[in-house]
Amino acid sequence: MATNKKRKKTQTQHRDSAILVKNTKTYLDACYTTARRIFRVMGEDAAAFDTFTKRQKLIMFQVQVIPPRIRAMPGHSVPRAYLRYIQEELIAYLKREYFDREAGLTWMNLATTGQILEMLFSLDSFMNKLEAPQLEVVERMNRAFRKRSLKAEIQEMISIQIKSSLMMLSQPNFRIYGQCISQYLQSPVDKYTLQTIVHIITHECRSLRFNYHNRERKAFRVAIGQFMDVPYIGATIAMSKIYPNIEHDRRLNIYIQSHAIHRFKERIDTFYPIMRNQFFVISLMMAQKVVRGASGLQLIACIAPVDGGEYTLGYFAFTIDNDNLLVLTLLPLLSESVPEGRILCERLHLSIGDLNYLGMDKLSFFYDVDIEQIPALKRVLFDELHLDYIRREVHNSFRPPNSPFDEKKTLFVKNFFQKFEEQPADHAEVLSDLARFDT
Repeated sequence: MATNKKRKKTQTQHRDSAILVKNTKTYLDACYTTARRIFRVMGEDAAAFDTFTKRQKLIMFQVQVIPPRIRAMPGHSVPRAYLRYIQEELIAYLKREYFDREAGLTWMNLATTGQILEMLFSLDSFMNKLEAPQLEVVERMNRAFRKRSLKAEIQEMISIQIKSSLMMLSQPNFRIYGQCISQYLQSPVDKYTLQTIVHIITHECRSLRFNYHNRERKAFRVAIGQFMDVPYIGATIAMSKIYPNIEHDRRLNIYIQSHAIHRFKERIDTFYPIMRNQFFVISLMMAQKVVRGASGLQLIACIAPVDGGEYTLGYFAFTIDNDNLLVLTLLPLLSESVPEGRILCERLHLSIGDLNYLGMDKLSFFYDVDIEQIPALKRVLFDELHLDYIRREVHNSFRPPNSPFDEKKTLFVKNFFQKFEEQPADHAEVLSDLARFDT
């Protein structure tokens, strides 16, 4: 009688996919090609690499080349999905962007093979085995590496790219993320491993309570987490940016209440969630463009950075309480309280109810409605206010280009303005007709 025996499951040993150690001719040929490019970029003749013997080249690339790895700092809580996202974005950037396009050298080439050569050429154990002319080549490359400080360049580039990702993933009302970089060198016999580890650090949110209109509210500090050797930085703004003629200038700490974060989600509704957090930092910490709205209301522009330009998407309304600037809400670009919305309302005799009814309080209005079909609207929004950049520049940078308009919504808005122009005095009847049409 057969008996069922429990089979022991053999655990598959997973090898780090980033380790590029292969003893194949294809792999070695790729290493040699990259090395020649590095020689050229560092000011050495690319042919100088071929002065090394076959054995010397093999020794040179008996190295575990490990691209930068993202890890959570021990004791710090970082979601695994965030770590994967940062890792994928960094690797994609390193492979895509060129350190020297003319030489065909990517940042990934530099962060792996480049660092290995820089490390290897500085080791006495390697140089002592060389004779002229190889020794002369290595000495010249060594001087070029020290002058260029390749390791510092690579680390700074990696940090800047990761900083951009961390700005997106950080949330003022939850957690701010920072980073630090470490390098580990292991040197067993005739084999070297150089691994760059980026540790992600967490900073718990900082908050305060304040009273506004006889109601207690909670606000959270806008900040950037640790960046290389620069510690956590909380956002501040000079009083002179708000009141240019002030005599005693001082810096105010910037906080944002959850209501403003929720309003951003509702009104700047065309972007991925991770983009919102980056906009908070860019608008409230970097650009800090202060404008005057209706009735002297002070506002800070919500900025989207696109290809080196800065485009306004809305405005943060704020109040000042002692040494703190408290962001209360986000006003849409087409609100009667902001410069662009005020002009629109004056030119077309619209009310705040009209703006909300037509969906103009959301950025998606520009993406869903074909404004070119509505002459009155086009005349004000595009010809006078030049807001066509929202779809032409901003939209095409964050969404597939030339995505179709919403035909039903376009027709709805078009009918509104046609009826409104025919019977401008009977506003309520226009809205009633359109409500029936919409159903």
